[in-house]
Amino acid sequence: MSKRYIILLHISFWILFALVPELPMIFPDRKYPLYYYYYTFSSQILNVLNFYLVYFLVSIDVLNTRRIIGNFLKILGAISFFICLRLVMMVVVYVYLAGFDYQEVTIRFYHIVLETYYSISFTLMAVLIKFMIDWFNTQKQKSELLARTKTSELALLRNQINPHFLFNTLNNLYSLVYKKSDEAPSMVMKLSDIMRYMLYDSNSDKVMLEKEIEYLESFIELNALRMKEVRFVEFDVGGDILNKMIPPMLLVPFVENAFKHGRKNYKLPGITIQLMVTGNRLNFDIRNYLPSGTAINKDQQGGIGLGNVRKRLDMIYQQNYSLDIEQNEDEFHVRLIIQPL
Repeated sequence: MSKRYIILLHISFWILFALVPELPMIFPDRKYPLYYYYYTFSSQILNVLNFYLVYFLVSIDVLNTRRIIGNFLKILGAISFFICLRLVMMVVVYVYLAGFDYQEVTIRFYHIVLETYYSISFTLMAVLIKFMIDWFNTQKQKSELLARTKTSELALLRNQINPHFLFNTLNNLYSLVYKKSDEAPSMVMKLSDIMRYMLYDSNSDKVMLEKEIEYLESFIELNALRMKEVRFVEFDVGGDILNKMIPPMLLVPFVENAFKHGRKNYKLPGITIQLMVTGNRLNFDIRNYLPSGTAINKDQQGGIGLGNVRKRLDMIYQQNYSLDIEQNEDEFHVRLIIQPL
């Protein structure tokens, strides 16, 4: 839900539940005591405080039932706090503003019932509106994620399984077979693994991190064939990668871009990749050297474009990731951190 509609919703609520009930006082048909105005004004201030304290205090995640107890305790605490605060406010208004003698002011049972009613009403209304907004945003997010996932999968298949990649790979394999190289069978198997992973394993929302790493290793080896230099890519993996999950083919666009735009004839290694897992934190760092005078759009270079990768990260991880892209005259550097995985 956009900010404009959220603001309109809040304005409509206060007109309906705060302004309309007080119309008899705004346009009185008889004279009300001055203390009555003091009491009404003070009560409305507490209504606003009550509502927005609960609204911003309670974090409603419709997909996370584990927060129910915490939210319930917060709501119960807010109701109790404002009941007491309203009763104190009533005494202050009557004694210090209206000038009543302290001994004449008595908190009766119906006062407690009335202030309890106001506190419960505005607390529950805050929860209801927060829940409605969060539910709407969650449904919208799920729809966008589903649509974007389908689009991304198609785009990934179009750009990863493309004639150019297959042509180069098959040419390299042909050369190995022609020379009767011992590497030919293993390269054929790696190509087979890549095709299987992209067509079948990547259909899931998430895959094991070990699978993604195996795919990256095969992808790197096949692409490195045309470099005629085994040291062109340095790929280091560290930390506890077992039993960790990651969206499939999330990292390969960065590697693909490094090969596509990297400088081929430069100091080794031409591409350095580091993948480190610490607890539930993933650090992925990749650097490649650029040809002289190269100007690359950081969000749209190669593959499905780093802009689309960032959107995919936004949809899946929201605020739980950081993606830094840096470029200077000689080097392109991408640093991705995801926490938690």
